[in-house]
Amino acid sequence: MTARMIVGTLLSFVMLLFVPVVAHAAEDWVELQDEKADVETDKEWTIKFNTSIESDSVNNENIYIRSLDGEQLSPSLSLSEDGKTITVEAPKDGYEPEQKYMLFVTKEITSQAGSKQMEKGYKQAFTITKDAKEEAPEEPVEDPAPQPEPEPEPKEVVSTGTVTSDVLNIRSKPSADGEKLGQLRYGDKVEIYSFTDFWAEIEYNGETAYVHKTYMKLRVKGGTAVEGQRIVVDAGHGDHDPGAQGGGAQEKEINLDVAQRVAENLKELGATPILVRDNDRFVTLKGRVEYAKEVKGDLFVSVHTNAASPAAKGAETFYSENKYSNVREGRLLATTIQDQLVNTVGMADRGVKASDFYVIRHNTLPSVLVELGFVTNSGDREKLTSDHYRDLYAQAITNGIVNYYEKDVD
Repeated sequence: MTARMIVGTLLSFVMLLFVPVVAHAAEDWVELQDEKADVETDKEWTIKFNTSIESDSVNNENIYIRSLDGEQLSPSLSLSEDGKTITVEAPKDGYEPEQKYMLFVTKEITSQAGSKQMEKGYKQAFTITKDAKEEAPEEPVEDPAPQPEPEPEPKEVVSTGTVTSDVLNIRSKPSADGEKLGQLRYGDKVEIYSFTDFWAEIEYNGETAYVHKTYMKLRVKGGTAVEGQRIVVDAGHGDHDPGAQGGGAQEKEINLDVAQRVAENLKELGATPILVRDNDRFVTLKGRVEYAKEVKGDLFVSVHTNAASPAAKGAETFYSENKYSNVREGRLLATTIQDQLVNTVGMADRGVKASDFYVIRHNTLPSVLVELGFVTNSGDREKLTSDHYRDLYAQAITNGIVNYYEKDVD
């Protein structure tokens, strides 16, 4: 992506704003305007982009600060929910008064749309203000009579979570850059007070802390098993990619119709269904996985239809064993859905299988790929093209999702 596309960029303090000008000289850095003076010791930088940034590129190799004597600082960085704003925090003890610094944003920052980078990096000089205490020392005042501290208002628990990974790190802030405070183990249960992107706010040793929600099975406080769950339903293929075909039936049409019926069922149960596609359009495999992350999904179900010899028939459901985490949850979800396809729809049971399908291999969420049946088999095709049976397919997938959430973490 060219600098013109990605760097409609703003570098600013919370109270100051300046717009970079794209230079056309040969140097590797574009220096933004004049040095900023009288910067507060605890001010934060805000870097804004006109397109969403790939989170992996938000690190201290690409964004850092140097003092005049060459010392390199590694400030804490956080990326906004829409991926377009990076916040650069001040050092823990603040900047040194009356010292000069330089903020660097390298050209290695990349957008979510692709791996192409900015043509140049950007840098901005700034000078910290003189310590206010030296200019105007505080006058001594008499100590007031001690007052009892007010009791903090109890936080409202919005959800509970059960850990589904072997180890889940506890962080000091909703970011992987947050200080590691401790760990939870598989099966541990926590109360959750709020969500920030993929991060759940909990209490740890009496203090506010955060854990990644992807590695927990969540349950809305006082709600049903699926209430509030963000369930991504992916209708395979689309547009110029029809998928499996047989007897006049096309997989892309079957997948979309069943996926939409699943979404309607889930919505009625209080879940938040999210369709990867809701019409006849094409989405890349990578795009499907990235969309599930973008919408902060809790579960991923990809709906497909099979083709082979006329004798091949039945339903099968796949999970991935190559994911870093959530393999057990993926296998459990595949099992509960497959059971329903067999019992509710009456499909021949081809079983639950491990697979390397892209959309489940690259998803960290509990995720499965469902093969409803074979369009090349006359019996299966009759069901796949029937309005009545499409309702049954959708109900089977919905029931499987509900059963998954109702099962406790062992």
